[in-house]
Amino acid sequence: MPEFEVKVDPNHTDLAELCSMYWATNADGSFTHTVKAVADRYEHPPQRVSKIVSEACFAISTSRRCGGCDKGFVYRSRSDWNAGARYALQSCRTCIEAEKRQENEKRERANAAKRAAVNETFGTIDGGNVPVAKDLDLPIALTLAAAFEDAEEIFNGVTAAIVDRNDRLTPTHDLDFKLIEMIINKGLLQVHPSSTLDAFGWQEDGTPNGNFFPMLASYYLPGEGDVAARTQAYLASFAEVCSRENWPDHWVDQFSEFWFDIATAECEAYLVEALRGYGLEFTPGQKTQDVLRRGLKWYSIGQMYYFIWRAARDSAAYHAKGTVRAKQAANSAVTRIASDIDRAYAQGWQVSTYQRISQLPLSTLSHILFSRALNLDNPMSYSPVDLPVRRAGMELAWHKINSEAFERLIFQLVVETDGYENVEWLMHTNAPDHGRDVSAIRLRRDPLSGHSSQRVAIQCKHWLTRPVRDTDANQAIVSIGHWQDPPFDVLVIATSGRFTADAVSWIERHNARGGRPSIEVWNDARLEFLLNERAHLIRAYELR
Repeated sequence: MPEFEVKVDPNHTDLAELCSMYWATNADGSFTHTVKAVADRYEHPPQRVSKIVSEACFAISTSRRCGGCDKGFVYRSRSDWNAGARYALQSCRTCIEAEKRQENEKRERANAAKRAAVNETFGTIDGGNVPVAKDLDLPIALTLAAAFEDAEEIFNGVTAAIVDRNDRLTPTHDLDFKLIEMIINKGLLQVHPSSTLDAFGWQEDGTPNGNFFPMLASYYLPGEGDVAARTQAYLASFAEVCSRENWPDHWVDQFSEFWFDIATAECEAYLVEALRGYGLEFTPGQKTQDVLRRGLKWYSIGQMYYFIWRAARDSAAYHAKGTVRAKQAANSAVTRIASDIDRAYAQGWQVSTYQRISQLPLSTLSHILFSRALNLDNPMSYSPVDLPVRRAGMELAWHKINSEAFERLIFQLVVETDGYENVEWLMHTNAPDHGRDVSAIRLRRDPLSGHSSQRVAIQCKHWLTRPVRDTDANQAIVSIGHWQDPPFDVLVIATSGRFTADAVSWIERHNARGGRPSIEVWNDARLEFLLNERAHLIRAYELR
């Protein structure tokens, strides 16, 4: 019995004999004629024969049959036949497609049943009040705004899954999870039933087990009525207190810690990306966070980028020597960062401020904090240690002292602080001193590299009726420039009041350009923080 039943296309009946010769077989199943013999017989190039046959006919096997419909398998060329011998087929294409359709229909029925179970278990809830931003903690209020504010990330008041966002929620996945889990635990986010089915935990019988995966779920806010209206109500309450000037007191207390969380995550993300650029994979741990957090007490995010860039470069060179594994080389970056930070601080390095890279666009939460809440021109050069906001319960009665007493207080504060020597006070308040009220030598000690020093001038401004403006900061630099023998390295502007936003921006730009002297600012909040650690000075000047 022939191995093949040949079916010729009605439009190619003139090629019937060629097709029959091509597919003819011997008793043992081998092909009777070679392709070259077929080509010579019908005067075609050998390389064209298989193409001609595949277009003119197909062959149905009489021995190889589908396990489903028992029909012979269809072949277009001998190559198909030989491939079928190597990879034995169990079902024909028709049966395979039918089986796929059945599987898809079965899966759709199962998913529909699961979706119905999810709707029953996690249906939208009406009840309670919509959260009000000012009543929440700072991290929660800002994270909720970041989750619901971007129109690309929400639909009718329901968020996209965190893992599916176009813009990152926070700088790192770890911080995403930490903040979202905290908000869920406080009952301020509800899982929406439209979440992907993969977001839910399932029992063996196909019913929800009541658990879900926070990064895969979509969320809506608690409250009464329309879900989209709840979102609008929350965002309206957030807009009222978003700007730092309008923060409730408990946000002021929470700001520094929250800023360090965000800044540390920014640095973590850059460290991972910088090492990846050299082909080194790295997973930050607690030690990494501790090192970065300590560095951020002295340096801005942009300056920390400088230390991270150096460490990544040196770790890659370490690995390139071929003496250590990639993982060890990547892990060495953390030690390098810690060492460089200590040396830079001890020796008074002028640390460059690096800018954000395109591979790490600003996360939504960072944007809200840096740009909208703090209104920073350049977040990469900012540190809350430089200009803290006022903390409730630490306020001092600055109106009880005059300008001379304020200068004397600053003088005593510096005299009593370790690391300052040769402290001098001009003793003539408001004298034409070219901006120098108190001066000192600031010592930095490094047990490995020796000691270094900086000449520091402190200009005192006991201003209770108006803040320090950008023009005042500029004038202070001009005035201190008259002292050039030797020049000052640092100018501290100490005020019992505040700095305007323009003044802060001007100072940040001045320092970012490497302007000399660099400027440090002590506003009322910073002085209150420092003096609360020296209660005897508060009592001596009757400030509380």
